[in-house]
Amino acid sequence: MITLVTLPQLGETMESGRVVGWLKQPGETVRRGETLVEIESDKTVVELPALADGRVVELLAEAGADLPVGAPLCRYEQTDATAPAGAERTASDAPATPEPERPAQLDGGDAPASPSDAAQGTRPRATPIARRLARQRGVDLEALHGSGRRGRIEAADVRQATQPVTGEALAVRRWQPPAAATGTALLLHGFGGDAQSWAALAAQLTRQGVAVIAPDLPSHGATALEAQDVAGLAAPLAALLQAAPVELVGHSMGAPAAVALARAHPARVRRLTLLAPAGLDDAIDADFVHGMASVRAPGALAHLLRRLSPRPPALSAAQLDEMAGTLAAGRLVPLADAFVHDGRQQIDIVADLAALPMPVRVIWGVQDRIIPWTQVARLPSRVAVHLIAEAGHMPHWDAPLQVAALLAG
Repeated sequence: MITLVTLPQLGETMESGRVVGWLKQPGETVRRGETLVEIESDKTVVELPALADGRVVELLAEAGADLPVGAPLCRYEQTDATAPAGAERTASDAPATPEPERPAQLDGGDAPASPSDAAQGTRPRATPIARRLARQRGVDLEALHGSGRRGRIEAADVRQATQPVTGEALAVRRWQPPAAATGTALLLHGFGGDAQSWAALAAQLTRQGVAVIAPDLPSHGATALEAQDVAGLAAPLAALLQAAPVELVGHSMGAPAAVALARAHPARVRRLTLLAPAGLDDAIDADFVHGMASVRAPGALAHLLRRLSPRPPALSAAQLDEMAGTLAAGRLVPLADAFVHDGRQQIDIVADLAALPMPVRVIWGVQDRIIPWTQVARLPSRVAVHLIAEAGHMPHWDAPLQVAALLAG
């Protein structure tokens, strides 16, 4: 019997919750009592268990989604004939075991183990704050060693794990899967971004066994190197290529840098994936590009960021202030001038794509307000195209599950 699992009301005042992460994926068998999904309310993180043996048929809510009580989470096929009839019809009937509510100051390391941690056995012990921070930053808790009492993972452990590693050339973030990696993805962000913009996608990829490497490109983030053009963006990236060929992913302005890297080192790139790539035609939201390069106020930045996604992430005033302060330094101005002039793109990657020896594909959100998705018409016929209806210019923000499934395939 296939039934619907919905978001339960976990407290008298709860009206909505956030999907922290799925512990079971479509096709996986589930034993009664095993955790299907983690749900975050305004006070705690709750592990939602299966009431009967069965398997997950389809996920109806992505990690990071904010949903009202009663919203569908997944479709579930019950195979336990001894379970009460209709037991899995709604998750609101499930005896979910929440982590006990703790004040924020207990995140310093004295919190005792929670019942949900003990029930999971091998599942890492972590405070609710650490879990929330790990979800936001795409950190796999199983890869961390907790500094808290009895090895419990604290927020400070997550923050330390996401500090960029700075070398001579680039600041780089790395995400590792809990077991041996089955492959590696090298992710190149777009104009005005940084490695942390990949956090949601990286979290999904590591769960599928893929190691992730993401640099802050020159003129961006914590990288001290500056770039004047695409060649300058791509020049230091060869050091990040692995002995085994990688999945190379480039978003927006990172796409031409990815193409240049693939041309220079074809034997070290297994496949090239471009997300909403620049360089296929001349149309672009030039006001966005030059606006990001010259932004001075957090309010102006907030307006620009709304163009990126139909569901842009909610940033605090402090985060907007910090980002606006960084952009006000003017590091992006030379790149913006090389990238867009007189309202038109100045980069062309079409011929290069036709000449590359490895498989190439493009993923694009049809709600893109920065670069029209219809530019796929310029692609060589050998390039596969995947369109995502509910995504904008940042498909890895709007549909990380779908993008991760394509990358891990």
